[in-house]
Amino acid sequence: MIYKKESLIKRIEKLKEYRHDIKEIKDISFEEYLKDKKIKYSTERLLFLICENILDFLDHILSSRFEVVSDSYEEIIDNSYKRGLIDNTIYGKLKGIGGFRYVLAHEYFSISDDEIYKNLKKMVKIIDEIVEAFEKIIK
Repeated sequence: MIYKKESLIKRIEKLKEYRHDIKEIKDISFEEYLKDKKIKYSTERLLFLICENILDFLDHILSSRFEVVSDSYEEIIDNSYKRGLIDNTIYGKLKGIGGFRYVLAHEYFSISDDEIYKNLKKMVKIIDEIVEAFEKIIK
């Protein structure tokens, strides 16, 4: 794969858009979340898009710069840490995102409203750090 900085810049811009969107719903209570199916569905979709964006960004760099092909979404996070793309702090915060993305994509019934809501709050807390880390990667 050829390294395409402009593609990564576009992913960061999209991630910033998602950051804006997730911050608009950051103060929603769990009760409000449970009551409104539109909010639930849009929250799940937004979390999926954020996870997908993060994983695609890292996977692009792994394959183009390091010729590393990851066998799973979670391995993308592990390989990114091993190759120094992300530090220990970001690694710890992204650990589990691959599995979460997989569950969201396949709409497993095992995913609970509590888990979605918990991940919403987690993503709100870490998304600024992720954007900052990704901007440093492409400089």
